[in-house]
Amino acid sequence: MESNAAALKSKGFFQQVQEAMFSLRLCSSGGTLSAAYVRSAVAIAETYGAGQIHLTTRQQIEIPFIPAEKVASVQRVLEEADIKTFIGGPRARTVAACLGSAVCKFGKIETSGLAREIHQKYFGRELPAKLKIAVTGCKNNCARIEANDIGIRGADEGYVLYFGGCFGHETRVGKPLLPALAAREDALNVLEAGVDFFAHNAAKGERLGKLIERVGPEAFRKILEKAL
Repeated sequence: MESNAAALKSKGFFQQVQEAMFSLRLCSSGGTLSAAYVRSAVAIAETYGAGQIHLTTRQQIEIPFIPAEKVASVQRVLEEADIKTFIGGPRARTVAACLGSAVCKFGKIETSGLAREIHQKYFGRELPAKLKIAVTGCKNNCARIEANDIGIRGADEGYVLYFGGCFGHETRVGKPLLPALAAREDALNVLEAGVDFFAHNAAKGERLGKLIERVGPEAFRKILEKAL
């Protein structure tokens, strides 16, 4: 069961404390789900699970209590509905985001489309360690960007990027290393520079915050500045 559980985890099925039960974690970006997506999740929960849906802290839908013997059937349903599952391990994770200026009166930047663009480019990328990215529209910081490896916050001046955050076994507060960037393209270029540096320089299992500590914030800042 252990080897099978490890293989299923890479496909979005996480073994529960009950040995023959799995939780299915679906993939979404930016926290905005279509009604069709939600209906598909509800159908899976009612048909193959216990009729329950859990919302994770990273805005993903998780469906618990799927018996091991029903996993193959659920996989077929997911394939037919073209629903992607969460990917864990040392990879770029799904991007969390608030609703931003398209909905929120406090939002300084558009967040949902930005989060989707980042997600499409980086989600699932193999890396030395996990990489979590979040986007928030204003200083209210609903997406808690400082707890992510990379965060983008909207400001009157544009986009403020935070680097090195982590929340879990170890806690680090991500910090802005550059002034606010007026252009969306500049923000994406700086983000790319940070991800690429992490991909090529981090040791196995070393989160971005630890890498920044090892090479020094100033050296990392210079890498980011080159992207501008």
